[in-house]
Amino acid sequence: MSTIMSDSPTAVRPQPGWQRRVERWIGSEWFTAYTFLLVPMLIFIAIKFYPVLYNIVLSFTNYDLFSPMKFTGLANYRWVFTTEVTLKAIRNTILFTVGSVPLGTALALVVAVLLDQPIRGRIIFRTIYYLPVVTSVVVSSLIWKWIFNPQVGLLNYFLGLVGIPPQQWLYDPKLALPSLIIVTLWAALGANMVIFLAGLQDIPTELYEAARIDGAKNWQIFAFITVPLLRPIILFVVVTYSIGIFRSFGLIFILTQGGPLLTTNTLVWEVYMNAFGYLRLGRAGAISMVLLATILLITILNFRLLREEN
Repeated sequence: MSTIMSDSPTAVRPQPGWQRRVERWIGSEWFTAYTFLLVPMLIFIAIKFYPVLYNIVLSFTNYDLFSPMKFTGLANYRWVFTTEVTLKAIRNTILFTVGSVPLGTALALVVAVLLDQPIRGRIIFRTIYYLPVVTSVVVSSLIWKWIFNPQVGLLNYFLGLVGIPPQQWLYDPKLALPSLIIVTLWAALGANMVIFLAGLQDIPTELYEAARIDGAKNWQIFAFITVPLLRPIILFVVVTYSIGIFRSFGLIFILTQGGPLLTTNTLVWEVYMNAFGYLRLGRAGAISMVLLATILLITILNFRLLREEN
């Protein structure tokens, strides 16, 4: 009887091993997860990675929207590092970063330490310091443009009260870049302060109590306990702050537009001008690749230093 049943055409035949594995994988939670993630990943690749790859291709061409794309090799990169305008943009970007990051990091750390103390109304002060972070770049830039106004600006008004003549803040080649640094310090203070406040919560209070018992003063506690234990946080703030300065565009667009006399012309502004002002998409691509390489280098350095700290 068993022989007859095994020879029947309706008998179930065992499936090959690979089919069973495929069916098992299709019925698994991994397959369901990957299926739902497929479309978002494709959209992410199309939005993020394709423009970068296309920009890399553009950086090796002379494309300008009016003539066919022609491969030019490293000509655009040679132009970036040999032209006076782009070299000045590189120098301005470095000065902008060096003038903003150290002072802004130190200021945010001091404010965070002060607002970490048990003082009355510290929640209100924290909120006030954080307001510039949630304020639109356009709105804050327009406010500062009025503050820096040579005729009716608030800053010149207060300077006049102490006998200092009015200054051409955004129109003086010597003061334009420092003016942008002032605005950047104000805008980034709240975000960096919150990061430092989060780091301060992880420092054991026993260390402070032991230091006070040993007779340490406040500045000694800050210099020999707070700062060393916040080194990874400080490094993180410095790197993210530097990347933000390198990518700063809206502030320059509204306040100075690269002037006066190219004293606030940065790499980001040079990318904008070459791409949308002069329609030199190949050169704009080369400048943006130099900017991208710089940001990647800073990020890799950050991860390496953090790994050494850990």
